[in-house]
Amino acid sequence: MKIHEVIITTCDKNCNHHIAPMGINIIDNKVIIKPFKPSKTLDNLKESKCAIVNFIDDVRVFAGIVTGIKREWSLEKVSDNKVMRLKDANAHFTLKVKAETEDKVRPEISCEIIDRKTYKPFLGFNRAQFSVIEAAVLVSRLGRLPMKKIHEEIEYLKIGLDKTAGNIELEAWSWIEEKIRSFEIEHDA
Repeated sequence: MKIHEVIITTCDKNCNHHIAPMGINIIDNKVIIKPFKPSKTLDNLKESKCAIVNFIDDVRVFAGIVTGIKREWSLEKVSDNKVMRLKDANAHFTLKVKAETEDKVRPEISCEIIDRKTYKPFLGFNRAQFSVIEAAVLVSRLGRLPMKKIHEEIEYLKIGLDKTAGNIELEAWSWIEEKIRSFEIEHDA
């Protein structure tokens, strides 16, 4: 099953929004979200029964969230939905939760796509953007993967970054490197 790397926005009953990068499955008019336990995304999905899938080509959003260097992103209201979308998203899907399958680690939340909007073309990721997204996934696994593996993967991903990065990708990559350095300093002490 294909996994699409996106940004999910959710909110709780008080409309406090949470923004999280996530891999999702899209099957026809259905989206499967499998957040790890515990997570704010999971709590919000269970509470509000809705979410927004944001398709965005600014990879700083992925890197900023997983590194904690930048967690605030501009949001914008979506018609009558209480969950807002990323203002700079290329496109979004509005989701309604239809079913939940419990699991000890990653429950499966099945959602129906109730609306789709496109704001600007999504031209795909270049190699640098792909490298940042893959590095962001590695950062989200710090403490779960051996550091040797993370360094090997980062070294390989840097090849694509060096060949095709613009300023946005270089900024995002610097956040990734900073997070890895900080993690190693914290855990070597």
